[in-house]
Amino acid sequence: MSLILSSRLQTIADMTPACDTFTDVGCDHGYIPIWLLLNNRCKKAIASDIGQGPLDTARNNARACGIDCGRISFIISDGLEGITTPDSGNNVLSVTGMGGLLIADILNKGYEKLSCFSSLILSPHTKQEELRRYLIANGFIIKDERYVIDSDKLYVVIHAMPCKDAKKGYVTEEYNGKDYRFGLFINEALKNEAVRAYFIRRYEELCTILNENKGLPEDRREVLSREVLSYREVLGIEA
Repeated sequence: MSLILSSRLQTIADMTPACDTFTDVGCDHGYIPIWLLLNNRCKKAIASDIGQGPLDTARNNARACGIDCGRISFIISDGLEGITTPDSGNNVLSVTGMGGLLIADILNKGYEKLSCFSSLILSPHTKQEELRRYLIANGFIIKDERYVIDSDKLYVVIHAMPCKDAKKGYVTEEYNGKDYRFGLFINEALKNEAVRAYFIRRYEELCTILNENKGLPEDRREVLSREVLSYREVLGIEA
């Protein structure tokens, strides 16, 4: 049985390096590890979630797709707490579908286990800047980022690696404010017409809020003004 992924999930799958063990924290329906196993992109997978319901769904989906139970494990876990990390090999950790602060908290609480993974695939739905700051401050480099539009929403997928595994050509330069806000790969992302249109629409919405709401509290106006400036910079719009 084949498995067709949404645009967001396909981007996550495409950015996942081939690996020995793929660990999916917050697996939900389990589509990503199932797709990777079906396409021989990983040898084994661990699907984990904090609730039994999502794990039952993921297990049923794996069974429907003909995935042998010996190739995928289903574990109830709060973040990395209940997960036994692989002893060796090329292993990938995925934490997606939640806010950037929560992802950072999961990584921080399980920090001693992160050395077992050669790559992290992360997709924060909010607070992307805060997650980037956490990664850079805690010994990771961001190898790649991609923006994707799915159901009229904008998502970002981040591929991070421990600095000790950095190779020539990977991103290591110091970040500035724009880089933390949008990522070092934003110029490439904006070559996609749908992504650029989304950014322009968001910029125009912010401008409208500022221009038509004269009674905005000063602190809120200051935040929105900074946001407008950041969009103007990244889009190359002159004041």
